Amino acid sequence: MVLDLGCGLSFAAGSKKEERAYAAAAGAFQDGMWSRAETEFAQFVEKYPASSHVAEAVLLRAQAEFKQGKFAEAIALLTDTNNLAQAGTLADEYLYWTGESQFQGANYPGAAETWIALAQKFPESPLRLRAVVEAASAFTKLAEWRQTVALLEATNGVFQRAVQMDLGSEPVARGQLLLAQAKLGLKDFGGASAILEPLLDSKTLKPELDRQCALLLYQVKFAAGETDAALAVTTNLLQIAGLAKNNNWTAEGMALRAGALEKLGRAADAIAVYQENLTNAPVERQREAVLKIAELAIVQKQFPVATNALETFLAQFPDSPSADIASLTLAELHLKDYVASRIAGSATNQLPEVQLRFDQFLGAFTNSPLAGRAYLDRGWCFWLAEKIPESFDDFKTAAQKIAAQQLPPSEDLLVAWFKMGDAQFKQKDFAGALENYRAVLDGLKISPGAGATLGDPALYQILRASLEMNDAAGASNAFAQISQKHPDGGLAQSSSLLYGESMASPGDARALFEKLSAQLSGSPLQPQVALAVSRTYEREQNWPAAMTNYENWLENFPTNALQPQVSYALAQANFQAGNETNAFLLFTNFVAQFPTNELAPLAQWWVADHFFRVPDYVDAERNYKFVFEKWPASSLAYPAHMMAGRAAMARSDYNGAIRDYFLKLEQDTNCPIDLRVQATFAHGDALMLADSADTNKPLANFELATNLFAQICQLYPTNELGVLAWGEIGKCALQLSAFDAATNAYAQIINSPFAGISARSQAQTGFGIALEKKAALVNGSEQTELLDDALDNYSDVLYKNNLRDGEQPDPFWRKKAGLQAAALAETLANYEVAVNVYSHLEELFPQAKDSLEKKIAAAQAHLPPGKN
Repeated sequence: MVLDLGCGLSFAAGSKKEERAYAAAAGAFQDGMWSRAETEFAQFVEKYPASSHVAEAVLLRAQAEFKQGKFAEAIALLTDTNNLAQAGTLADEYLYWTGESQFQGANYPGAAETWIALAQKFPESPLRLRAVVEAASAFTKLAEWRQTVALLEATNGVFQRAVQMDLGSEPVARGQLLLAQAKLGLKDFGGASAILEPLLDSKTLKPELDRQCALLLYQVKFAAGETDAALAVTTNLLQIAGLAKNNNWTAEGMALRAGALEKLGRAADAIAVYQENLTNAPVERQREAVLKIAELAIVQKQFPVATNALETFLAQFPDSPSADIASLTLAELHLKDYVASRIAGSATNQLPEVQLRFDQFLGAFTNSPLAGRAYLDRGWCFWLAEKIPESFDDFKTAAQKIAAQQLPPSEDLLVAWFKMGDAQFKQKDFAGALENYRAVLDGLKISPGAGATLGDPALYQILRASLEMNDAAGASNAFAQISQKHPDGGLAQSSSLLYGESMASPGDARALFEKLSAQLSGSPLQPQVALAVSRTYEREQNWPAAMTNYENWLENFPTNALQPQVSYALAQANFQAGNETNAFLLFTNFVAQFPTNELAPLAQWWVADHFFRVPDYVDAERNYKFVFEKWPASSLAYPAHMMAGRAAMARSDYNGAIRDYFLKLEQDTNCPIDLRVQATFAHGDALMLADSADTNKPLANFELATNLFAQICQLYPTNELGVLAWGEIGKCALQLSAFDAATNAYAQIINSPFAGISARSQAQTGFGIALEKKAALVNGSEQTELLDDALDNYSDVLYKNNLRDGEQPDPFWRKKAGLQAAALAETLANYEVAVNVYSHLEELFPQAKDSLEKKIAAAQAHLPPGKN
């Protein structure tokens, strides 16, 4: 809200000195001399407490304090009891500016409460509408979406009455935007669109509000998965920017347009739009465009496109503030291309040229904040050329420059330290290497998210360096940390940060541990080292060797605390080797011998899974129950409930599965939400299979199941289970002969951006079946049209017309759709088409040749002579 005096100045009463004093303070206020106005209004009130201008002077003093950021002082002044008593007709303004001060001081709950109080206490105040809108703005800051909606949608509320009277006013427009934002926060995308679309089409908004409306509509469409619609909104954004002649808005619109195109898989079009931001755009937008063009081209494996874009930019704008990042990105593209070709075994002699690019960067951009990264990249060039001393120098310089930026340890800094250690290790400076590897671990304590995958390799290298130095204590400490982090014996195997360099193959690790074992003879760590050796065979999936080593371990260390862990590993190795009978005995013995061990629930789970595989669903259910009855605090307790219910369903005890397991999970608020959703889904499946309790309504269970699946769809529209739930609703609708409802449910899946090819193929097949059933209820051209539509849906699946980029067809549903299409063709007496479809299926699924040959023969029997 634009500050003004907020009240009419009257000079009809009072002494000339009083009037001059007031006018002087008011003049300072009007001229924006806030500190002077604050002081003079305070002096005026103190000197003339009986003046008729006191209420105005207090208000204007508070506004002057507000302008200076003195929000607490303004609030204290406006809420003072004596001042409120003299406020008179300005009492509503006192409340309004109290709310403004609270809002700017980030006391959003207080601001909302104050503004709502104004609207309630002063029904005739011209500030009521603005106060309600500002209260909604405060709720928005708190992400209190439901309160925002309740305030702005109240049927007889201030805002809704204003909407009816003056839809085009600025406060109403702001309120509409806040209401739409709240609906977006509640994922009511349809409700938000219903507000924003007519508002944007009205062409009555000021440019800034028009832009805000279009931005919000873009966000709504994008969040709803309506990316094509979001793309269309960017046309509005660019038109608004063009009319306002605002380059910043234009660049923003271009970036959003490119983002929508990228989401639609139109990478080439996105690149073309990003290129528009390489000129006449803010620096940050130019940088964004450079990086996105390169990123998109790399994803498409269009290395020439990426390099061409960057080279063109550098040629046209060599003095651009973005030249450093463009130049470095270009050099890194060449480095990545070289590394990729080296890994593929097709490396050329381009490494010197790559290195030259980093040389040129460091010469041209000596003071760039990216210089440290450039030294790191050039260090990699030296490393790959096996120029180890030179690589060390560059890695060291990179670390120094990056550290000089005085930021928390970054991924680049950790990599620089790590590679310094590697270079020193290569040169047999093991003490120096240890120092840098330990620096990596210390850095990760400060910035655990930066280069987190370097932690394990650093420990591994510390262990290697300690062994090279015959430092048994250092090696023991490193190994103890590795064992603590990886009780299963696994070690870091590779890191993308190291450009694919391997760290510890199982064989290398085994040799290392055996060397360590020789140095630690008689040490308390000996059992752990022996276990680590055994684990290396497990990593190689050499199960016989793993079993032998685990058995030897149990014989050599029968009283060691690791005995439960090794016993469990031995049982697993037997299972993986195909010795399920031995594994069963070992797991059941484990549960009996170590019932309080943390692995006991896992062992019991394996036993239950064994019975489920046999299948023996009675014993499977019983053993899953053991898991949650014996170990109720285990993370497996809730999943065991779920599996017990599935076992009950498998033995056709549908009501028992619902009553004893699924309902309990659904009603337990401590149960993880994803498992509760699975239980609701399984509950619905069980209802579909169970007999109805109401013999007069044999299909009642399908109605109940539909309600359950609908809850899942509503709560999890972007979740895989939400997509699958629509499929179950379709099945229920088919059983209830609600064929329109069935096609609607299947259409939700077919059009969903979150549905995979299997779900969509199943849905499209179901859609066709529903159309066939609906066609059976009508005659003539209507029936023919429905059957043709059904055949089209089956054909889409069979002939792969429903695939999206990068997808492969689902064989099961392709075959199912083909069989449905052929059967429908026979129903339509189009036997030639039926024969062709069956023959096509025979080519796709030769294993089904016998049954398909019979179908082909049956269809050919209906063909006229010469066509069979």
